Amino acid sequence: MAEQSFVRAAVQGYYDALDRDDVEAALDYFGGEILYRRPGYPPITGLEGIRTYYTRDRKLAGGRHVIREMIVEGSSVAAHGTFEGELKDGGRTTTGFAAFFRFDNAHGRIVEHTTYFFTPAV
Repeated sequence: MAEQSFVRAAVQGYYDALDRDDVEAALDYFGGEILYRRPGYPPITGLEGIRTYYTRDRKLAGGRHVIREMIVEGSSVAAHGTFEGELKDGGRTTTGFAAFFRFDNAHGRIVEHTTYFFTPAV
């Protein structure tokens, strides 16, 4: 089973890589069979799907993720925080999020990632 300090560092490292706009470094945290779910998109699968999302489809241009809390239970991590940054359309956003990660114990990579955003929807 993945150690708490390892999975915490991996989740933080993933967000740090996104904040540097280093997609390849962010992808290094994922296993090849990654399943990524986020509101408004069909499920994204595999490293190429994730790469396409981050390089073409993502609406964010750049910014900073601030993690407020991480809870680790075995090979799963729940994190919540705030993203502050720019949108590709030129606007700015501050958005709260909650994210859930599941790690592959054999390889220490993220194999599932689901993100939710704090925005009015219903």
